[in-house]
Amino acid sequence: MAGSFFNNWKKFLNEGNLEDYNQPGQIVLYHYSRENTDSLLLDPKYFLSHRSSFSRREHERSQVPRTFFYVDLDHAEKIVKSNRTLYTTAVPLGEIYNLKKDPEGILAASKHPQAHFIDYNKVLLTVKENYKGVFYDVGSFDVVAWFEPIEVNKEEL
Repeated sequence: MAGSFFNNWKKFLNEGNLEDYNQPGQIVLYHYSRENTDSLLLDPKYFLSHRSSFSRREHERSQVPRTFFYVDLDHAEKIVKSNRTLYTTAVPLGEIYNLKKDPEGILAASKHPQAHFIDYNKVLLTVKENYKGVFYDVGSFDVVAWFEPIEVNKEEL
């Protein structure tokens, strides 16, 4: 049964594709903020104490500091966009670990010994050793979680 759960979860993760967002070696990341300046420096540590409801849910899964980005504006939730400014940045695709494909087997290596759950703190800490971000699905859309401070620029719509 535990193996079945892991296999089903892994199948669910693989439904999207990081390469779908490839823009000649880069990926554009989108972030909404209550701030309204030309640029912002987003520090993942800030979000440890200033979380939205979405970030709180993800924080329950793992306490590793990270900033969340949309990779497709069509998937941005209305509650997140409401009265907020859109910021963007582009980063090299190679700086992001594709957790959906999990080429390094990090998910399997992070399974709890009883195989009932995956230790997401371990997953993200392992990814963070060699990558600046991680790509995965949060249910109905794809996100990138970024581990380091990153500058974003206001996007004029």
